[in-house]
Amino acid sequence: MTDFIRSLLESALKTNDSLEFALITGCLRISRESIFTGLNNLGINSVLSENYSEYFGFTEEEAEQMLSAYGLKEKTAEVREWYYGYLFGKTSVYNPWSVINYVYTALADPGAFPRPYWSNTSANSIVKYLVEKADEEVKAEIEVLIQGGAIEKSVHEDITYENINETQDHLWNFLFFTWYLKKISEYQVERCIYMRLAIPNQEIAYIYENTIREWFRQHLQQTDLSALYQAVLDGDCDAFAVKVTEQLLECISYNDYKEAYYHGFVCGLLKGCKGYRVKSNRESGSGRYDIVMYYPSARGKAVIIEMKTAETFEGLKEGCERALTQIEEQSYDAELLAEGYRNIIKYGMCFYKKECMVRKR
Repeated sequence: MTDFIRSLLESALKTNDSLEFALITGCLRISRESIFTGLNNLGINSVLSENYSEYFGFTEEEAEQMLSAYGLKEKTAEVREWYYGYLFGKTSVYNPWSVINYVYTALADPGAFPRPYWSNTSANSIVKYLVEKADEEVKAEIEVLIQGGAIEKSVHEDITYENINETQDHLWNFLFFTWYLKKISEYQVERCIYMRLAIPNQEIAYIYENTIREWFRQHLQQTDLSALYQAVLDGDCDAFAVKVTEQLLECISYNDYKEAYYHGFVCGLLKGCKGYRVKSNRESGSGRYDIVMYYPSARGKAVIIEMKTAETFEGLKEGCERALTQIEEQSYDAELLAEGYRNIIKYGMCFYKKECMVRKR
């Protein structure tokens, strides 16, 4: 295939008297050594180039004109948050595909929420590959990005697809040159250029989060969690906390360690417990419990879990006590008691980053 493409393109681009100029597009620069033997007059315009930078997407002025023309000027802030921020040279642009689709949808339904239109046009395999191959350092860097921070990486503009497996740095370069990251700033050390990279907008953040959720779902299917389930049903707080912490260390956080993130995380872990059902955020007593896991028959066990977060590691114990007090004060066991359950274990869980503590009553 390489021989065929080389022969075809050399004939078309190098020895064609009828050709004034040609434009070839792609995510990465052309690997001249493997395709264009002897062809040395290619002009490369990449994400880093100033030439033609405003033509890679809609400029701010163009996007605002489009929204005004269709009577959607009040949507400007929302469109900017979701689809703006791609940097070519020194020009920031909007994703044209997503903006066009947003306008088309909003004309039919002005109350429609923004959607990740670009994520439906590809498999996002580069992000998936990054998540699947991530070591502890890369996991931490992904978390920084999703939480709105930036990471520093050296940039190699001449990488090609065959380089993707060589180092993790090459993978970050792929993400940068294919719009999944944007440049915040850059500096040079000797002959190497370094950049501070961040996620451009909400649409790309969604792609990262969705990829992580799917990875975690597949990870759980391949993980033996029987020891975790046994600890929960036996009332073994220490083992319960250890097993949850182990899974937190394996996973990539995409929600800034808020209580809602831990809630979804623990629900995902417990739903695989064979023979037991899991409910969350349901009314019982005078409030809403976080999680209840119960055997379908009242002769079996039931578990109530309330979760808190702590500002420091030392605050974990106090957080567990607050959670247990809330279970009692809000009578979260009222529904279970009414259905005949008598063997009820009440857990207070508290989290600090990737640390977990569990206490019971």
